Amino acid sequence: MKNRYIPIITISVVLALVAAVGFLIPPAVQDAPTRVVLDNSGGRVIFNHLTHVDDYGLECSDCHHDDIGQDTPIACGNCHPAAFDKKFKAEHMKNFKSDEACLRCHDEKPTGPLSEEDRPDIESIPTRSEAFHKQCMSCHEDMGGPYGEDSCYECHAR
Repeated sequence: MKNRYIPIITISVVLALVAAVGFLIPPAVQDAPTRVVLDNSGGRVIFNHLTHVDDYGLECSDCHHDDIGQDTPIACGNCHPAAFDKKFKAEHMKNFKSDEACLRCHDEKPTGPLSEEDRPDIESIPTRSEAFHKQCMSCHEDMGGPYGEDSCYECHAR
């Protein structure tokens, strides 16, 4: 009777050890995210980042600005908000590791509150949805991906 518990105990111990090792060993750091979820009013977009990099051969700089004083790409919403509201204006500077990024939009590195005439012209900076549409749609048009007014739901969830 006791012999039948030996395989159960052995399997349980092995599974517990595998679980402990899996928990203790940190996961490998990815060079790029597998996919990115973009929430928006037109319907959530699940952007398959890995496919665009591995299968289509795109480089980081094909989509991300590479001259903003950052070593690695940053979230698009750090510069291109859903809206240029008070919250974005007050908090966006926390999104950058270096103040070199300020020069993308500002003439000089800000040292304090800006007067109206020293603020960048936000009409020339696209919001997040405008930036995505310009970037994604122009590439889709050039590369033969879903493009045009009838292709919205190829990317946007209903």
